[in-house]
Amino acid sequence: MISGWLFDVYPLNDKIILWIKNKKTHRIEKQWSASLYVASDSKYKLEKLQKNSKIISLIKKYTWESKFEKVFDTKKSLVLKLVLKNSSHLLQLGKTIEELDAFGAYKLYNVDIPPAQSFMYEKDLFPLGQYKIQKQWIPQSGIEDTNYKLPVFTKINLQVNAKTKRKIPKFEDKIKSIKINDTILESESEEQVILDCVKMIKDIDPDFIITKNGDSWDFPYLSTRAAKNKISQKLVLGREEGYALLMPKHKGTSYFSYGQIHFKPAGTQLLGRVHIDRSNAFLWETEQSLQAIFEISRTCRLPLQTAARASIGKCMSSVQFYNATKRDLLVPWKPIVSEIFKTRMDLLIGDRGGLILEPRIGPHENVGEVDFASLFGNIMLKKNISAETINCKCCSDSIGTVPELGYHICKHQGIVPQSLVLLLDKRKKYTELIESAKNKEQSAIYKQRKAALKWILVTSFGYLGFNNAKFGRIDAHMAVCAFARQLLLQAVRIAEDNGFSVLHGIVDSLWVHKKNATVHDYEKLRKTIEKETGFDMSFDVYNWIVFLPSKENPHLPVANRYFGANKDGDLKLRGIETRRHDTPEFFKQCQIDILNLFAKCKTISEIKQSISEAKSIQNRYDKMLFGSELPVEDLAFTNRVTRGTGQHKSHTIQADALNQLKWEGRQIEPGQKIRYVINDYKRKISHRVVPIEFAKKYDAKKYSELLDQCCKSILAPFEN
Repeated sequence: MISGWLFDVYPLNDKIILWIKNKKTHRIEKQWSASLYVASDSKYKLEKLQKNSKIISLIKKYTWESKFEKVFDTKKSLVLKLVLKNSSHLLQLGKTIEELDAFGAYKLYNVDIPPAQSFMYEKDLFPLGQYKIQKQWIPQSGIEDTNYKLPVFTKINLQVNAKTKRKIPKFEDKIKSIKINDTILESESEEQVILDCVKMIKDIDPDFIITKNGDSWDFPYLSTRAAKNKISQKLVLGREEGYALLMPKHKGTSYFSYGQIHFKPAGTQLLGRVHIDRSNAFLWETEQSLQAIFEISRTCRLPLQTAARASIGKCMSSVQFYNATKRDLLVPWKPIVSEIFKTRMDLLIGDRGGLILEPRIGPHENVGEVDFASLFGNIMLKKNISAETINCKCCSDSIGTVPELGYHICKHQGIVPQSLVLLLDKRKKYTELIESAKNKEQSAIYKQRKAALKWILVTSFGYLGFNNAKFGRIDAHMAVCAFARQLLLQAVRIAEDNGFSVLHGIVDSLWVHKKNATVHDYEKLRKTIEKETGFDMSFDVYNWIVFLPSKENPHLPVANRYFGANKDGDLKLRGIETRRHDTPEFFKQCQIDILNLFAKCKTISEIKQSISEAKSIQNRYDKMLFGSELPVEDLAFTNRVTRGTGQHKSHTIQADALNQLKWEGRQIEPGQKIRYVINDYKRKISHRVVPIEFAKKYDAKKYSELLDQCCKSILAPFEN
C-alpha cells in the first residue's frame, strides 16, 4: 500500500504515469490511453470509418456507446468510441477523420481534451489530492476542502548564463555558467557544465525547478547547447528515465483577449518533476504564489505544470469538462451553437453590458461602498444561466425569465452553474478562513488561494460569451448582464429610499453617502439590499474617497479611476499610476509614499493640511533624479507590444525600442512585453528610449516632468 499526494500525471504511449509524493516519490504505471468519440447522421459512415486503414493504424480498439451528443440533448445518441494506441496521436486522429469526408459528415468529440485531464475526469482524481492506494484509490481529502494539508516539497532555482560579447545573449553563444540555488557550475568544457547540471539535479531530486525565463530562454538554450555538443539524450531533467529535454516544436503564440494582445511562449514541461517559469506562471508575484497554482491545479483538475501556465479560460473549461464527463455529455471539438435570432430592437435592448453610473468627480467624506459578492458567478448559479438553459426546448412553461429580453430559463440545472458551485463555495469558505486566521502567514496562504478562484469566477462570465467556448453562448452572456443591470438598479432604489445619495456605481458596486451616517447605518443598508435581492453583499466605509476625471478633459468623469482610505486606514486604488503595470517602480513608490501619508488623515481637511508634506516627498524624489544616478531598473517602463519587430509603420517609442533589440539579434512577437528607459526624449527618431537590457543612463529632466504629472493626479483634487 502507498499513501501520499498525487503530484504529477502524464501519458506515455498507451500508459498513464502517476507520481505519488510523501517523504519520497513513487512512480505508478497504468494501462490506459486517450479516446475520442465520433457521431454521424449516417451509421453506415461510422461502420465504414472503423474499417479504414488510416484509422486502424492509430487505434487500439473501438466500441459503441450511448452519450449525450450536444448540451441541448435530452436523449442519448449512439456514438463510436475510438481508443488510441498512443495518447499523443489524439489530435492527429481527429484531423485524419475530418479529412475523410465532407465537412460535417463526422462530428468529433473530446479531441482537444489533454489525456492527463481525461484520465483524472474518468477516475475522479485531482492533483495534490491525498490518497491511500491499494487495489483502488481511496481519497483522504476532498476537492472541496479548503484547509487541506500538503507534503513538504523540495525546490531549486535554476538560471543558465551565456558567454557573449553582445548586449543580448543568443542561442549560438556558449554556456558560461549554470546557477542552481547558490551553486555556480562552470567549466572550460561546455559539455561538462551541462552534465554537471544534470547530475546535480538528479542528486538533489527536487520536486520543483523554478526559473525566471525557463520557457523562453533557459531550457530552449540548454537544449540547443546540448544538441551542439551531441549529448541531447543525456539532458534528462525530469524523473522519467530516458526522456531528454528537447527544444519546443514552436516558439509560442500571440492571441487577443479582453482588448489586449498577449504572447505565450511554448511551455517546457518536465516528467515527474514540475517546472515553474515565473515569467509565464499564472498570478506569480512571490514564491507564496505557488499556493494559487496549487489551488487551481486541485480545483480545476489540471496537472501542476498546466495549471501554472493555463489561461483562466482553460481553468474554467476544465471544471466544465469534468462535469460533462460525469453527465455522459461529450465535449465538441469545434462548437457550432447558434445564436438566438434577434431584431435590431432586441440587440439594442440586450447587448448593453453592465450598468455604470457616472461618478461625482472630486473628494468625498464618510462614503459607504456596497458590493455584490461574485455577482456574475452567483447570477449564473442562482438564475441557472448556461448555453442550454436559455430558451430551452424542454421547459417552455418555465416561470424563470430574463429581464428585458424575455427569454425563459430551463428548470434543469445547466452545466455552467453546476461547474460554478464548487468555485463559489470554496471562495466563500476562504473569505471566512481569512477572517479567522490565527497568523499572517496562514492568512496569506488563504488569500492566494482565494485570489486564484476569484479570477476564474470573473472569467467564467466572459467565457460564457466567447465564440470558442465549448458550452458558451452569447445569449447566456447577455442574460447575465440583464440580471446584473436589474440588481444594481434595484440596489440604487433601495439606497435612495433609505435616504442615501448614490455617488457612483460600477456593475456590481455602489458608493453611497448620507450625512452623519454611521458604520451601523451602512451595515443596515447592506442587509436590506441583501434581503430584498437575495444576493450576498459586502460593505466598506471610507473616511474619504476621490473620484478622478479624465486626463484629457477635467469635466469628464471616469468610472474606474479613484482612490481612497477606509476606516482602518487601508487604501483602495484603481486606475492611478501605482496600479498600472507599465509605471516605473520609482513613480509608484513616490505615489505610494504620498498616499500612505493621506491614509493617516480622517478628513479631507486634514489631507489639505498635509499637502505641503506631500510636496516635500515629491521634491525628495525629484532631487534623487538629479542628485545621484538611480538604478535604471527602477525607471523602466513596461509595455506589451501590439506589433512585433518590423511591423511598425511610424517612429513610435515602441518601434524605437524594438529596432534596437533587433540590431542585437532579438525578435519580439506581438503580445510580448518590452522594458525601456527614456534616454533622450528630445531626439526625433531613434534612441529616445533604450531597452532595459542595455540602458546605462536616463533623461532626468523628462523623468522629472513625468514625476510631476504622476503626483498631480493625486494632489490636484485637494488643491482646488
